[in-house]
Amino acid sequence: MTDEREDALDAMDWLLARFEEDDAVAYAEVGGVYEEKTDAVVTHEGPRDRVSFAESGVWLRTFADGAADYRYTTSLDEESLEDEAERAVRGAGMLAQSDPARFDAHTTHRAVHEGWAGEPVGAVGVDEKVAAVEDGIAAAENSGPDLRRVWVNYADAHVEETVGNTTGSTVRTTLDRAQVTCSLHLEGGPKVRRHAGSTEGAAFLDELPAVFESAAADARALSAANVADAPTGEASVALSPRAAGQLFHFVSHYLEADTGYMGMSPYAVGDRIGPEGLDIEDGVRAGSWGARAYDAEVRPTTPTRLVDGGEVERLLHNTASAAEDGAHPAGNAVPSLGHGQPPRIHARHLDVAAGDAGERALRADADVYVERFGEPWFRDEFERVQRAGVFPASVLYAKDIDRKTEERPDCGSAEFPIAEGYRLDGGERAGRVEDLSLDYDPDVLRTLSAFGAARETTTGVCEKHKSHLPFAVTAPGVRLTATLKADQ
Repeated sequence: MTDEREDALDAMDWLLARFEEDDAVAYAEVGGVYEEKTDAVVTHEGPRDRVSFAESGVWLRTFADGAADYRYTTSLDEESLEDEAERAVRGAGMLAQSDPARFDAHTTHRAVHEGWAGEPVGAVGVDEKVAAVEDGIAAAENSGPDLRRVWVNYADAHVEETVGNTTGSTVRTTLDRAQVTCSLHLEGGPKVRRHAGSTEGAAFLDELPAVFESAAADARALSAANVADAPTGEASVALSPRAAGQLFHFVSHYLEADTGYMGMSPYAVGDRIGPEGLDIEDGVRAGSWGARAYDAEVRPTTPTRLVDGGEVERLLHNTASAAEDGAHPAGNAVPSLGHGQPPRIHARHLDVAAGDAGERALRADADVYVERFGEPWFRDEFERVQRAGVFPASVLYAKDIDRKTEERPDCGSAEFPIAEGYRLDGGERAGRVEDLSLDYDPDVLRTLSAFGAARETTTGVCEKHKSHLPFAVTAPGVRLTATLKADQ
């Protein structure tokens, strides 16, 4: 074991002992983390930046006076650790949270999970990783003409983490997480952006050519299409599996318990939000970009049926919200990428059930076909501010925010700009649409009229209260009715 790994474990043990002796601390979690990271930027002109480094750190979440505070530091000497511990205890106490958080003082987990990587990403040198990206770009360029600009960010982390808490749980996990974000641009056409991610380790490098070739094919199809007059007002819209995945990921935020506590969710358990064919489960697929064996609260990650037959069956919880609502936590306290921000209640890998419609049938009666959406714009200003702002590590503080605000009828509504889309004529593409957005309101899912038989997986990184969280969605294409409006 290297000194860096030992330092992280020693820091974790020191902090746990310190919190166990502190009468002001009701409960604490501490994670010792050793990471080997790579970050590289490659363009069509060649590599621009590349860096590979190791980092040891420790994160801590303390409960004091019924509230929680979160810290992460790479300074592992005792003086620095004591300073972070003191700040965390004081920060939780100063929050003045109205509803004290409860935690599980009885269930103990002890486990080791070695991840899903056959070969760790750390076993491959940075030059070899950059070469794999360059091979992927070359495959995209060779698959057709006129690919003018390509920008790729590749990042990975081999993470060895041991998490303990003051009730006796200890879990050691290994995770090899790699991702690539690419942007392709053809002359005269819009940009095409794609994300791909995996926890399968070095095997992910073999997938890069297919990722770039697919993105290049989409870019060429968009560029070859003339700009068409787009319909506005109520329209029938077909969504690709990628666009549907984006939409269902958006909807899953309203099934997070803390979103409801803050008064921002239009949905509650028992509500009908879609037709009987709508089934959504949050699970953990081995090797998925969003997969983890245990969450930040040392809970095993288990599947959760969120929507069954169009009705909300349950919400996403961490241990505090589960205790508050009489539910069972399923490992949805998802750590932030890099550990710099607190874990948040979040979905891991959404699985949306397929239907029986072929692609031609999905588009047959539709006016517009959407390949990909841009980032949604929330109509309610409070919701925009709260989603983008910093939030304490104590989930029940959301209720204090709700008590201080008025009713917000526009919460749960947003505009989805269509980043890649086509006008349809008889089910066939009749030109691309530009400067067009889809209006989402809480009743839109009720208009779902068809589910595709084929499914694809969409991945990305979501920001929730400054915490950057991985997400994955496996979904079919769908058809729905919504209002389309021209962008101002």
